[in-house]
Amino acid sequence: MVKRIAMWSGPRNISTAMMRSFEARGDTFVSDEPMYGHFLKTTEINHPMKDEVIQSMETDREILRSYLTSYNPPDYSIWYQKQMTQHILDDDNLYWTLDMENAFLIRNPRDVILSYLKKFDIEDESLIGFLQLERIFDFIKENSNKDLVVVDAEDILSTPSATLNALCEALNIKYTDDMLTWEKGCRTTDGIWGAHWYDSVVNTTQFIRTPKNKGKIPKKYQEVYGRSMDIYQKLSSHSIKIK
Repeated sequence: MVKRIAMWSGPRNISTAMMRSFEARGDTFVSDEPMYGHFLKTTEINHPMKDEVIQSMETDREILRSYLTSYNPPDYSIWYQKQMTQHILDDDNLYWTLDMENAFLIRNPRDVILSYLKKFDIEDESLIGFLQLERIFDFIKENSNKDLVVVDAEDILSTPSATLNALCEALNIKYTDDMLTWEKGCRTTDGIWGAHWYDSVVNTTQFIRTPKNKGKIPKKYQEVYGRSMDIYQKLSSHSIKIK
């Protein structure tokens, strides 16, 4: 039976690099944002390549839930699902997540917001995913007897080997140094939106720390930043510790 890992994170994180890292193991099947098409079709939000994305993937959430929790990819022992919290809608039932090994990839909201604003205005607070992150985290905490697994992007970038080792231990899978590097370029496992969004990651071969953004959070986003920071700190208190 395959181990299904749902790694939940918001946008402007290191989520694609993490998907690269797990795929490099060799024993791991990966899925790139499987709920994205459903999110775009339902919300009608105007993202780049919207129509192409919707046409390229399943958009029925009932079919998606069944697939994500029951399919067993042949020849793989692990299934890593790069799940974006902003793709979970207010009326989404979360009980299907209990059939997964859920983990949470967090990042300081200051870095998330400043990075996001380089691409879009934050027209809706839900687009940066912290509200949904808390909802999913609280649901898993209240309804699952499994240990909570939280990892901070900053820890991965600072000490990738030690942090990934601790993450694998928390997920009850074997760590391998193969997770530290990967081949440059696109993947057939990338969503078609990678042509627009993955210009940086396709040129990487390992986790890379980028220079800190020295900008300030605009005044109109200070309340969003404050709420997001509260959620970040709440999850951060559960983040895995390096031994």
